[in-house]
Parts: sequence; structure tokens; C-alpha cells
Amino acid sequence: MKFVDEATIDIAAGNGGAGCVSFRREKFIPFGGPNGGDGGRGGSVYAVGDRNLSTLIDYRYARRHEARNGEAGRGSDQFGAASEDIVLRMPVGTIVKDLDTEQVIAELLVPDEKVLLAKGGDGGFGNMHFKSSTNRAPRQKTPGWPGEQKKLKLELRVLADVGLLGMPNAGKSTLIASISNARPKIADYPFTTLHPNLGVVRAGPERSFVVADIPGLIEGASDGAGLGHRFLRHLQRTRLLLHVVDFAPFDEAVDPVAQAKAIVKELRKYDESLYQKPRWLVLNKLDMVPEDEREARVKDFVKRLRWKGPVFQISALARQGLDPMVQSIYEYVQAQKVALPPEVDPRFDAPVAKHASEGLDDA
Repeated sequence: MKFVDEATIDIAAGNGGAGCVSFRREKFIPFGGPNGGDGGRGGSVYAVGDRNLSTLIDYRYARRHEARNGEAGRGSDQFGAASEDIVLRMPVGTIVKDLDTEQVIAELLVPDEKVLLAKGGDGGFGNMHFKSSTNRAPRQKTPGWPGEQKKLKLELRVLADVGLLGMPNAGKSTLIASISNARPKIADYPFTTLHPNLGVVRAGPERSFVVADIPGLIEGASDGAGLGHRFLRHLQRTRLLLHVVDFAPFDEAVDPVAQAKAIVKELRKYDESLYQKPRWLVLNKLDMVPEDEREARVKDFVKRLRWKGPVFQISALARQGLDPMVQSIYEYVQAQKVALPPEVDPRFDAPVAKHASEGLDDA
């Protein structure tokens, strides 16, 4: 299925039904009085978070969603029937914005969470609604109230605990395939990953967390190079970023330190709050470096990068060094869940406190 993380739709709630003017007319009842009923309520439009959906592709092609109008009132004290509401099922993590004002209407962060997007119009009053001791034959009625109509922008941000960040071919897809149940496309050319992948990592019995892999960044992404910054939004709700570095590039002229600095620079250009998130360094493809050179090269890399946070040396392909990293990530994620209440949880667009002991010094 094609991955779609943005869509624009039109929604319209139903109008309320009109009230009725009617009088009771029966033999031997000359003054039956008013019996015109009220109109029915128009259908509303709701959104519901669905854990079984992972893309907005349904709304790329079905862009108009209308609820039915309420029925008009009738005589004999009959009220019009209310129309059924319509429910739009969307992936968990979807942000619903007003297209014209960019105001956020709803964020679907919990499965089966139901949010009102457009309210249906109330039904109009029939003439029986206006009867009184001084107005015994009212001929007033009111039309139904119109339902709300909106143009909406849907934006999907995947919900994950950990996000993978790095250059193309750094081994992010191999890493997520090695530690989780995700099976992304893996090949020996850049930009193999064209859309985000999610994987559940099992750190032990009843111990798990979710990892998100996004397409690789390159220098100049802020100017549209490569796939640009299009998918970085999917890292904004993560608790931790793993900066995956190709420690043994095929081209000897390529400097891994320069590539790592370029990624950090692009991250800061995109969003300062994303730049401030805790980041851990993952040096991948260590199996391609001679054992007697690894320690010296790693120390030189960390020194030149001026890195102060945690460093993990792994080989995703050979599955070396993965278990200590997975256990450390799980412990950190669990600590964050306990330490941060929902109002300051980074997964819910709240300010993120910078961890002075983690990350890269500003050059």
C-alpha cells in the first residue's frame, strides 16, 4: 500500500430539518390546536483513531464527506428523524487542521478516541412549539439550522518511542529489521527507504518499545535535496533519537564526521525543538573495520565530533552489539514515561527539556 501522510478533505455536517405548521383536524374536534412537529437534527462528522490504519491514502481519493440532513417535522405531533452521524477512521497520530486558519482542531493520539469535527444543525421548531395560553393557533415555524462545513488538512505523524536518523545507506533499515519485526526494503543504493517504517522491539517478556525509521537525510535537505525534510515530522513525537552513522563507507574520501555534522545541521534548520531532543550515537558497520583499528578510530571520531552522549558500536548486519543497545534504550524510554507527565511528554508536542549530558556541542 502506498504511504500517504498528508491529505486535504472537505466535510459537511447535515442541516437540521424544518419545523412544520399543522393543526389537528378531526370530526367533532373543532379546535384541535397546533400539532406541527420539530425538524430532526442533521448528522455530525466525527473522526476516530484506528490502530489498524497506517496511512491517509483513503482520503487522498475520497475528499468530500457529507452527513445527511435531518427530516422535516410533520403533523400529528410527529418530529422529524435525526440523521445518522458519519465517522471518519484515521490512523493514530493524525493531526486535523483547519485548512484556512491552520488551527489544530484535533489530534488523534489514543486508539478509538472519537473527536467531533463538524456539528450537525439542530432541527427547526414546529408550530406546536409556540402554543401558549395566549397564542392558541400559532402559525410560526423555524427552518433547520445549517450544519458546519470545513476544509481540513490531515497530517500524519507516526507515534514511536525511538526514531532513527542518518544518511542514506547508513544501515537504518538493516538495524530496524535486525531488532524488530519490521521488514523494510533493503538494498545497496541510496534512498531505498521512501516512507517511514515502524517496528516493535522486544527487549524481554513484557518489555517492548516502538522504533520509527525514516528516509535518509543528506546535506542540503532544507533546500529540497534528496527527499528534503518531508518525513522529519514523524520524529517529533519520539522520546529519543538514534543517530546512525556509517562508520565504514565504501568511498574512502567520505568523512563520517562531516556526514554526522551535516545531519545535525539539517536537523536544527528544520526544527529547534527536534534538535534539542535527546540523541544517542550509533556507529554502524563496525564489522568492516579491522579489530585492531576500531578502538582508535572510534575515539578519534568521538573527539572530532565533540560528542558527549552515549555511543554504541554495532553491526546491524552481523547483529553485533545490538542487545546492550536495545536494553539501554528500553530502560531510558521507561524512565521517560515515569518521569514526564503527559503535559510535558515530547510525544504530545510539549516543550522538551535539553539533556546537557547528551548530544553534540555547538561548534
